[in-house]
Amino acid sequence: MLVEFSLQNFRSYKEPATLAIADAKWVALCGQNGAGKSAILAGLTVLQQMVVAPTEQVTDNLPYEPFALDTTSHLKPTQFAVTIARDGHQYRYALRYNATRVIDEELTLLLPNGQSQRLFSRRNGALVQVPTGQQVTAANTRPNALFLYNLQAANYQPAAVVFRWFATDLVVLTDRPQADIALADWIVPQLTQFLHAVGNEVAGVTQRQMAVQFLDGSSFLRPELALLYEKYDEEGEVEDVVELPLDRASSGTQQLVAAGLAFITAQVAPAPQTVLADEFASAVRPEVAQALLGLVAGDVNRSQFIFSTAHEALLAQPTAATQRYLAEKNYRGESTLQPLTAATTTGPTQLSEPAIDVRTLQTAFLTDAAGL
Repeated sequence: MLVEFSLQNFRSYKEPATLAIADAKWVALCGQNGAGKSAILAGLTVLQQMVVAPTEQVTDNLPYEPFALDTTSHLKPTQFAVTIARDGHQYRYALRYNATRVIDEELTLLLPNGQSQRLFSRRNGALVQVPTGQQVTAANTRPNALFLYNLQAANYQPAAVVFRWFATDLVVLTDRPQADIALADWIVPQLTQFLHAVGNEVAGVTQRQMAVQFLDGSSFLRPELALLYEKYDEEGEVEDVVELPLDRASSGTQQLVAAGLAFITAQVAPAPQTVLADEFASAVRPEVAQALLGLVAGDVNRSQFIFSTAHEALLAQPTAATQRYLAEKNYRGESTLQPLTAATTTGPTQLSEPAIDVRTLQTAFLTDAAGL
């Protein structure tokens, strides 16, 4: 489970920003368009990619996206730090890097008594603390490679635990689910039941095997997810059931399928999962999104859900299982992130978009023909 995430000098976050989850089952990132909600989720996603998909050559660049609206930030490193709980322990992993090298890197075990034990440390590019027996691994770590990744490959247990969290427990929810994933037989009827429960008109879900032919004559079978819909005659009677490939369904239906698959599979995962969703349920009705969040906040769910949203209706009725953060951006383009309490979300407030004057907006479409 994610306990805390912080970043600095990444996209619109010039200064440090911290997302502290505590025991919340879902956390909403809210704010005006362009305020920096998505950048928080993007930071976690970039860190995940760095951990599980490392650079392959010494010439490969790291995913460096510093704050761009000043004259100095491009000379400074990006910083990420994440605290996770897994297998009965808490770990803090911190990283500072630029486009070409990892500058600082550290893994710390957080002890129950409030103390901590540093497991390895990298300072200004040099590995100054290396776990016992891992000197060869340290020597083989390139300047643009994570020591964490090399340690887990060398079966160093703490690094392997953190790597598994990034690789299997951190799930990025997309608007359009992968249509060619192979699903266990029991998931298909559960997904159908889920879609019915949220009011979708789909008659069912099916998974078929599609033959893929290569130019050399070889072929293989690829699983493909499809939706079933009832076909009606002129009198309104059901005449048949037809299949519709998932990628031809509406955006709202595809979002619901993606959410359903994530929630269903999370319940049987070996460890609780952290699911990220940017602009959650943007193509579905607010009441459907509220029902999904009610499911996440319930006792049946053991995972956590972190999402950005433009639906103010989703921010009503805060509970102990939920948490809200407000992203704001100043005139210099710098984003900040602060937690919202129940008191700050009772009225339409800083979450509301500023009023837009229609006449002012119209001027964007007016052209002085004489000046052309």
